[in-house]
This record gives sequence, C-alpha cells and structure tokens, in this order.
Amino acid sequence: MRRILCLLILAALLSAASGCSSIIDGEYYAVTDHKDETGIGSADSDVIEVKTYQGIKTAILTFIKEGREQGVIKVSGYDGDVSDAISKASLEIITETAIGAYAVEYITHSYSRIVSYYEANVYINYRRTQEQVKNVMYLNYVSAVQSALGTALDVQKDYLVISISSELVTPEYIENYIREYYRENPHSVIAPPEAAITVYEGELLPKILEIELDYPYTAEQNAEMRRALSLRAQRLLQGVQAPSDEYTALNICSALISAVGYSQEGSDTAYGTIVDGTGNSEGFAMAYKVLCSMLGVKCTVVEGELDGERHFWNIIGLDGYYYHVDPSMCKQNGINTAFLRSDYYMERNYSWDTSAYKVCDGPLTYDKLVSENPR
Repeated sequence: MRRILCLLILAALLSAASGCSSIIDGEYYAVTDHKDETGIGSADSDVIEVKTYQGIKTAILTFIKEGREQGVIKVSGYDGDVSDAISKASLEIITETAIGAYAVEYITHSYSRIVSYYEANVYINYRRTQEQVKNVMYLNYVSAVQSALGTALDVQKDYLVISISSELVTPEYIENYIREYYRENPHSVIAPPEAAITVYEGELLPKILEIELDYPYTAEQNAEMRRALSLRAQRLLQGVQAPSDEYTALNICSALISAVGYSQEGSDTAYGTIVDGTGNSEGFAMAYKVLCSMLGVKCTVVEGELDGERHFWNIIGLDGYYYHVDPSMCKQNGINTAFLRSDYYMERNYSWDTSAYKVCDGPLTYDKLVSENPR
C-alpha cells in the first residue's frame, strides 16, 4: 500500500497549485459543529468523513479550532487527487484565513488508500500555544464582544482573542468600548488598561482580533483598591439617601464636594478622588458616578469641553428627565452654579457630542429644588 508524505514548506511552489501569488491573510470561515454537504461529517468524531474539497478544508479548520496537532480525514467519493486537495486546502488556510494567519506555522499530511476511500492524517504545527488556540472566542454579535470585554476587564484578564464577522468591531471600537466600560463601572475597574490590538483579516469576514491588555495595577492591588473605595464611599454616603432621587443626587454632590479637594493635577479616577481626597474634573465625575450608582441614581460620565478645554461632568436621570451635573464646578463655584442644568444652559460654555448622550431638558433646577423642599 502506497503511503505519501506531503510537506507544506515551500509556499511559492504550492502557491501555483492554489492560484495564489503571495501570502496574504484572508477570510476565516467560522467552524461550528459541522455537517458537510455529504451528510456524514462530524466535528465531534475522531475521524471526520468528507466527500468534497470544501469538506476537506472544513475538517482541517475544525482540527485547528479544537487545537489538535493531528487529525484524521476519511475521504470517499472524491474524484480529484486527494493529496493535492489536502495540500491546497492547507495552504489556503495558512495564507487566506484569519485563524490560519493567527495560529498555524505549517501543515503536513500523509494518506493511504483503503479499498474504496482514502484515510489522511493531518499534522498541524502551531505558532501559538494550545491554550491560546483553544481559547479563541468565536462570536456572532457585537453584544457578545462587549460582554467578553466587560468580563475581561472585571477580572483583569490580560489576553483575549475574538473571531467576529461584524465590520463594526475594529481596534478603535474596542479601545472606545474599554474606555466606555471603565467609565460606566469605576467601582470594579479602578483604572483602564492600555490595549494593544492586532487584526488578522482578509478580503472577507470574519476576522480575528488579538487583544493584549496592560493594567496599571495587579489583580491583587485592584481587589484591595476596590475594597478601600467601597468602604470610603459607604462612609461618605452615611445619611445622604433621601426619599426621592433628586434630593439624593443633591445630597451626594454636597457630600462629595465637602469631602474632596479639586486640583487640575488631581486624580482622574474615582479611587484617587474619593480615597486619596483630591481629583480633577474627570476624577470628580467618576467619583460622582460611583456614589450615584451605589444609591440607585442613574448617572453617566460625559467627556467634552469647557471653555475649549477638555472637561468631564455627569448626566443624571430623574423621573424620566435628564440633567447635567458638573461636580468639579460645584466644588469651585458653588453647587448652585452647576447642578441640574439643561442643554440650553450648558451650551453657553460647554460642548460635547450631543448624539452620544441623553437630551437634558427636565423641569427641575437647583433653585426650584431647594425652594420647594429644603434639604
């Protein structure tokens, strides 16, 4: 019985067979539990049975997705040269798919003729660890990407790889979402990580994004800082909660500006502002977000400009309406100057992306709130 060993070493030689003139990253066909067009293939079996070229290619992709270094393909009813088909499919995977570009160094195979079918052994040599290959996340929706990133930030995971078809998910999108998640969850993410993102893609989707996160603190330090922030915030909030959200929001702002000092060189995190006692505009906005969230007041951190300079403040939700609150300006100029302000009032000195935030046009004002029911 004749046995042939084929090595995919000379890319130039094999490119001629595949019609490729250069090595490029290409589209990645998402591999799930696969039933090829023959109806006899199964990704769960030790031997994957196929009858077509696409079946051969999908079988090899299945092996890669599962992190296998060796897999067996049973080829029956294929009217072409089996060895050439496996060589071509292997080269296409390495040079024209995202998972091949990300994970695979080279692929070899051997095959035997057994009466009415061929049995091929495929050997995969990886440029990544088995753990990295197995942990690639094959996601279908942008919301799943957001969930994966949020979980990674909460537990300070420093490495994740995502396969996704959406054109919306770009390195810029991921960086923006990391920043957004941090500002929405300052109680759990003490400081945002730096992200290094590598994209593996071709002419068609899906693509793979390799995300490396560098945190300013260790996981142990982050956990300790979370506890310290929570304890200090709880002490600051003693006696603050009122029967209605509007007075709770007012009391939170009063407590914050009484306990914390403002400095342009101060901390830009909730932790540094509340625990260490000094913050800049971003630190005040992040601190106010933490305190409002702890007492159930809807609150968002806003990034924009004040008098042409980068500045941060908050938007809070009260009874279906939204209002601007700038706690750092409340600290500097008095709470009556920057609490419960409308878009119309803020537009005099502030600018921000109005499409990214709620419209603030509620009926309440600081003066009306205090006159109707003094705290």
